[in-house]
Amino acid sequence: MEESLIFQYVIITVIVLIAGYSLFKIIVRNFSSKKPKKGEFGCDQECGGH
Repeated sequence: MEESLIFQYVIITVIVLIAGYSLFKIIVRNFSSKKPKKGEFGCDQECGGH
């Protein structure tokens, strides 16, 4: 019984990490696309000079 509970916790943890990572990528993509429109202050450091 304990092994199945551990297995379920591992699956839930992996799903949460994948969902969090995809949300983080979406948020970063949205902010990076909005920054050049507002102004390029500090963009050289964050965007790598592109």
